[in-house]
Amino acid sequence: MTLRSDEAPRHGGARILDAVPPEAFGALERIAPLRKPPGFTPAVQRWSFLLPEGETGLHVAFFGAQADAQAELDGHPMRHWIDTHLVGHADGPTCLDHARAPLSGGRVEHVVCAYWVSAARFARWAADPAAEGWWHDPKRLTGRHGAWREVLWVPRARQESIYWKDYPAGLMASPEVAIFPTPFCGYYGAMRDRLPAAATDRLDAPPGAELAVRSERRGYGEHWSVRPPHNLALIRSANSWARMDGEQRADYDAKLRDPLAAGMDYLGENPLPSGCACMRWQGTTDTEGAPQPEAHAHAYFLSLSHMERWAEGHATHAAIFRAAIQRYRHYGSANQLRTWHEVYVLPEDRQRFEYLNCDPQTGLLRWFEADRLA
Repeated sequence: MTLRSDEAPRHGGARILDAVPPEAFGALERIAPLRKPPGFTPAVQRWSFLLPEGETGLHVAFFGAQADAQAELDGHPMRHWIDTHLVGHADGPTCLDHARAPLSGGRVEHVVCAYWVSAARFARWAADPAAEGWWHDPKRLTGRHGAWREVLWVPRARQESIYWKDYPAGLMASPEVAIFPTPFCGYYGAMRDRLPAAATDRLDAPPGAELAVRSERRGYGEHWSVRPPHNLALIRSANSWARMDGEQRADYDAKLRDPLAAGMDYLGENPLPSGCACMRWQGTTDTEGAPQPEAHAHAYFLSLSHMERWAEGHATHAAIFRAAIQRYRHYGSANQLRTWHEVYVLPEDRQRFEYLNCDPQTGLLRWFEADRLA
């Protein structure tokens, strides 16, 4: 494989490859055939990330700070931890982003998503007692401030992504990865086709895995560590209107914004029929919490199949997909909408979901087996 002369990081972002790496196709012997239609050409070519050679996976971590109001987030004790033990750490993440979202009862939260591409760098960071000790301070369980962390290990073959080449976001903002033109995009089933592990593994939920509310968990004043089942699936899916002129923004507001909101509302309000254990519909922000022209979903599904059933079989997603494809066909290369997503299918081991003094509906707190740590 050769690299183009313009492979240097763009805006601190990924390198550009001119060919598809062999690992993107998965194993030649597949348990199910690829779903790409013969001769299919997508309306828009999309791009996926490639981890550096030798890295067996990546760490993706989410850190949440909860408070009664937006103004109180500025004084949240996690802010100092983020500045000192995450952003300012010698072995901190290769890239990160920020978002805010409403909670029940008028409360709000600020969420930081951080990526470590280097396993060695993450191991050094995770072993720092100063960074870890903050989470075990009894002060975390007092007052009205909540904190949580979801620290994920994603094996190399259990991830897929889709980006616009000119819009560095998510892990694409990292100079440690490359991006390549994915051969699988623009049709139903492309998500599973992009997952190398899906060639040899159905990635289903284990027998007996289900969403059952654990009503004994109050959240506030407690510290819980949740153990999710094998093959829990995470999606981060975003759309940005930052580059739209007046005409394209009006078209977006009239045809796509409402279907997006309706789809996210359905998942958030219907965890049992959908298998969506958690839906965070977030507004991207800067480091200070100021809104940016992007919104994104952060959702956990009981399995990849549960995610696919919504994506392929529910009216709310059909409306989103139909509006997006119509837009691509109408505007073609002039389309100013930018979207991206990342999907991770998590093995049971090496995952960390902890909630301290949190709203009881936070993340996975109300589901699955858990240990109370304080």
